[in-house]
Parts: sequence; structure tokens; C-alpha cells
Amino acid sequence: MTMPDVSVRAERIAPAAPAAAPGAFARALRWRYWPLLPAALLFLLVFVVPVGEVAIWSVRGEAGWGLSNVQQVVADGPFRTILGSTLRLSLTVGVACVAFGYPVAYFLTTRTPRQQRLLLLFITIPLWVSVLIRTYSWIVLLGREGLINSLVKAWGLSDTPLHLLYTRGAVYAAMIQVLLPIAILTMFSSMSSINRALLSAARILGATPGRAFLRVFLPLSASGAVSAGVLTFVLSLGFFITPALVGGPKDAMIANVIAQQISETLDWGLGSALGMTLLVVGLAVVAVTGVVMRRFTSLSSEGGTR
Repeated sequence: MTMPDVSVRAERIAPAAPAAAPGAFARALRWRYWPLLPAALLFLLVFVVPVGEVAIWSVRGEAGWGLSNVQQVVADGPFRTILGSTLRLSLTVGVACVAFGYPVAYFLTTRTPRQQRLLLLFITIPLWVSVLIRTYSWIVLLGREGLINSLVKAWGLSDTPLHLLYTRGAVYAAMIQVLLPIAILTMFSSMSSINRALLSAARILGATPGRAFLRVFLPLSASGAVSAGVLTFVLSLGFFITPALVGGPKDAMIANVIAQQISETLDWGLGSALGMTLLVVGLAVVAVTGVVMRRFTSLSSEGGTR
């Protein structure tokens, strides 16, 4: 009977040597965020760098560094008035897009997939047309010799043309028409992920259709509605063509004033200060809205998606 090999037993008992530490390239491959690098570089090049340059222009003038341009914007005067008007108009457009688009998005969720595709095609058709062309169509529709005034005159409702163009109402109508498809698509995407079985469960437990909608579906879809409102609000802040063509002098938005400062008066410092002020105010409104609405939508959305 042979004795076991002591060296073999020692190899089995001895712990294995630690593996070599991975190199920098291997660690980089295992970094979970590396797929975001292309988007981060693009964001840095096309947003951070240009906005940083504009921010420098806003605080640097011929006399050196200073806040004179920013003080001129926030001081009580025409610039602050136009900024407030822009914020009110954008908030109104955002709320109106959510109010008009929510029923449409909800209706889409109740249709069959084939009907949804057909209806979504009709909703997205306006997005294929240039904003400039859609704005000119409102001029044709609301002008003194436009379609509405022609019908009013033909039906004998009024002898004088209605003053519809170059008003705040025309600006609202044109901007809502441009942004409404975006709001509908945003809310429809959120509503499509809601578990419809929860509505059936509410009906089984005795809730009426209206009560099931208010207590189940509406809270679950609130986050999507808020996202649509914030998105349309942010897009409204930068509107330039539509207010310039269908609005009056009192309906000028801050983007029109920035273009005037850059192209006509050649005051790049004041135009940059206006742009940075609009950016900061817009970010502040979005941040406050997100914090406030998160309190009401975070808990209600848990467990409601499919």
C-alpha cells in the first residue's frame, strides 16, 4: 500500500494565488456608464460649450467684466415685462396642450392596435409640415379676407371683418396647434404602460367607470401629463416665428427681443443676458414643477405599469 503524495495534498490544501488585477482597459469595459459617453460628448460640444460662451458674453463687455447687462434685464422695465409675458404665455400653452390632449390620448388607449396606428398617423401628419407653413396657414385662416371672415360675411353675421389676426388669441391658437401632437404622443406613451387590469379590478370591487377613472387611471397617468406640460412649456419659451407672424407688438416673446438685439442693435452682451435669463428662469420653473409633482405622482405610479 503506497503512501499518498504529500506534495499533491499540499497543493490541494493551499489557497489559490490571487488573480492578476485587471488592467485599465478591462476596468473601462466593465464600467456600466460607458454607453453614455457618445451622448455626453455630444451634449458637451453642442450645448455646454455654446451656452458657456453665451454666459461669458452676458457678463463681459467693452468695459470688462460686470453684471450691467443682467441688471438691465431683471430691472423693472420692458425686458422684465416681456419675460413675464413669455412665461405666462408658455405656461398657458402648456396647460392648454395637456387639457386638450389628455382626452385624445386616453381615447387612443381604448382603441385596438390597428385603430391606434391609423389615428396616430393622423395626429403626426402636422409634424411633417414646417412650422412656418403652418403659421402662414393661420394667417390665411384668420386674416381680414381669410376663410373665417369670408364665412362670417357670407352668412351675414357681420358687415365688418372680425379682428382675429395679430392678437394674443391667434398666438395661443397657432402655438397650441403646433405643440398639441407632441403633448398627445407624450401622454399616450405614458398611458399605454398603465396596467388596464387595475381598472377591471376597481369595477369588480364596485366602482363606477367614472370613479375607477378618477381613483385609478388619473393618478397613474398624472406623471405623463406633467411631462407633456413641462415639455410643451419648454418648447414654447423658444418660439420665435409664430408670435412674430400672427401676434401683435404686445405679443412679442423674449426670443424675438433676443433676435432684435443680436441682428439689429448688435448688442451681443444684452442679447446673451436675455438668453441666459430665459434659460435660468425656465430651468427654475421646471425644477419647481418636478419637485412639487413628484410628491403627488411618485407613490401613485408604483405598481401601475405593465
